[in-house]
Amino acid sequence: MLNWAVMLSVSHFNRQTIKGDIFGALTSTIVALPFALAFGVTSGAGASAGIYCAIITGLFASIFGGTNQQISGPNTGLTIAMVAILTSFIAQSPEHGVALAFTVVSLAGVFQMLFGFFKLGKYFTLISYPVISGFTSGIGVLIILSQIEPLFGIALPELLSSMHSLVSTNTLLGLACLFVLFLWPKKYSRIVPASIVAVIGATVFYLLSGSDMPVVGAISSELPSFSLPIWETNLAGEMIKSALLIATLSTLDSLMTSLTVDSISNELHDSDQELVGQGIGNIMAGLFGALPGGGATMRTVANLRAGGTTPLSGILHALFILAIVLWAGEYTAYLPVAVLAAILTHVGISIIDWNFLKRIHQVPLFSVGLMISTLAMAVAFDLITAVLVGTFIANLVTIRRLSEIQLDNIKLFTAKDAQHLSNAEQQLLATIEDSVLLLNISGPIGFGVARGLKQSVSDAEQSKTLLIDLTDARLVGITSTIAIEDIIVSYQAEGKKVLLSSICQRVRDDFNKLNLLNKVPSEHVFNSRMDALIYLRNQD
Repeated sequence: MLNWAVMLSVSHFNRQTIKGDIFGALTSTIVALPFALAFGVTSGAGASAGIYCAIITGLFASIFGGTNQQISGPNTGLTIAMVAILTSFIAQSPEHGVALAFTVVSLAGVFQMLFGFFKLGKYFTLISYPVISGFTSGIGVLIILSQIEPLFGIALPELLSSMHSLVSTNTLLGLACLFVLFLWPKKYSRIVPASIVAVIGATVFYLLSGSDMPVVGAISSELPSFSLPIWETNLAGEMIKSALLIATLSTLDSLMTSLTVDSISNELHDSDQELVGQGIGNIMAGLFGALPGGGATMRTVANLRAGGTTPLSGILHALFILAIVLWAGEYTAYLPVAVLAAILTHVGISIIDWNFLKRIHQVPLFSVGLMISTLAMAVAFDLITAVLVGTFIANLVTIRRLSEIQLDNIKLFTAKDAQHLSNAEQQLLATIEDSVLLLNISGPIGFGVARGLKQSVSDAEQSKTLLIDLTDARLVGITSTIAIEDIIVSYQAEGKKVLLSSICQRVRDDFNKLNLLNKVPSEHVFNSRMDALIYLRNQD
């Protein structure tokens, strides 16, 4: 699966594309910087954790990933998850809590690599849309709630009873930045993103006004130190659960961004290779105390629109951010926290699925309930519970609907109802009408049909010989095979014959796994339905 020589070869980087890659990297860097700072501050790990996430995951995911134009870095869902993880582990292990949290980040990278090695990438894109909608909208609500205190300088319960806090300089600056983010003309965004305008404006205001307000603080020009993972056995279960959450969030973000790239570039990404690349990036991020990262849609699209076409754009993006941090990191000491809170509040509002909510009266009630319940679970409990429960409910309903469709492929009839058979077969069946019941199974039959299959036979008259015809069956799952086996055993226990006809090789393989054919005499297994009917006529 992994062709490292191809991934690292210079064939990706040629003179025809290098100019576009440079411009794409510069544009995505301008877009990424405010977000990286904001996500780092919000996570509780510090601005540098967000910055170095953009550098480390951006570099390694570009080198080893499967989407040429992907820009990786910190994002909303991962930041919200990291807030909870840091808080939890620090509370349970004050001395090693931070180190444990970053060990979880590296462990998440290992899980992502395993997802890629076992080719699980395609399955993550099959999650029901209402679940994804509720999940992302829940993240939006959580990020808005997390920014209330940085924006207003007071926690939500106190804010509701103390509206005087709205008049503080910090709050007014944050609200002004929020207005800029929403009202900045789109035609200018390609030249100067609204987030950069807000950052520059807020910094200038802070320097000129001399106001006393929270600032980000300078980012050290020293490179982050390497730290080995640590492990606490009593927290192993929570560490694994948290790592799976981060791996799932990063995987979903990365693959959804990869699909966006495919639609814009008319190329096809390699989902499994992408997961390996993101996994390597997160392993390295955890080892250097950076936030977990994943594919970032806004930054990736900015890269594409500016001309980025190869992994070089992502590599340069990471190096440009590193250069800025090393040479200008001290200037974040003048950056008000309020502007970062405004940027994340804008992100939170933007990622709520307003398009779905606007059409909620047109959407089936089940889909509405699934979306709202997933959103509520994401806010009230945690993100992994929301995804698991939402996906479980969606899959149950899907299986039920597919089973109803597949049950239509099961028909039990005698000569009176055999109009779909050939004339010769109808004539043969007519001669033995009183002695045979024909069970016709067609199409794919999954495990959800097993109960209905047994019920359809048990409801029928059981005084006849049963001919199970599989002429049109192409797939019979193990559960349905067991149901067929139960039918055969039940008939034979009453001294009645069971015949099988027209078993294709794929179905025969399923039967052989459970030795089902051993329960039917070889002279009662026929290559065609016609052969079986001729045998029954001759028996009469």
